[in-house]
Amino acid sequence: MNGTYRPVRTTIILGGLGGLAYLLVGLFGLHGGLRPWICFGIVWCLITGYALVLVRWSGRGFPAVVFPLLVLGVAGLLAPHAGLAFGLALAIFSWIRSGICYPCSAVQAFIREVVLCGGGGLVLALWGPLTPLSWALGIWLFSLVQALFFVLFETGALVRENPPPDPFDQARRRIEELLEG
Repeated sequence: MNGTYRPVRTTIILGGLGGLAYLLVGLFGLHGGLRPWICFGIVWCLITGYALVLVRWSGRGFPAVVFPLLVLGVAGLLAPHAGLAFGLALAIFSWIRSGICYPCSAVQAFIREVVLCGGGGLVLALWGPLTPLSWALGIWLFSLVQALFFVLFETGALVRENPPPDPFDQARRRIEELLEG
């Protein structure tokens, strides 16, 4: 590892994987009674995976995000097809990102999450997805907007302050020392 986090790239890749998962669900005919739970499960898995990455980048412990993820999971089990569940998903996503992993004042957190989650939701609503492919692209588009978090608000999260030494560089130096003397 070169000591640099790549949160923008990782956010975009996770969004692409979520879009791909949603596309596969739509294309392979999971239109029955389990579809709302499967679709919400994809959203829950995306938020959980992203929370794990955010916890790692921010230096927080995983237990800090367990409660919000459990709340989201229970809400998804009880009412996965309701717009309220997806609104709660956005709120918990914001809570994890701006409240736990990258804390700031309540006003700052509210503004940046309204800009990003509200903006991402607005872009998705304007996109107007109707088919599985358009939903997959919409999910990926939402992740593109979310990647702006690290460009606009947390630019310090892009590079570690104390990167670990490169093991190959250490080995090269050791070999040079042995050969020289």
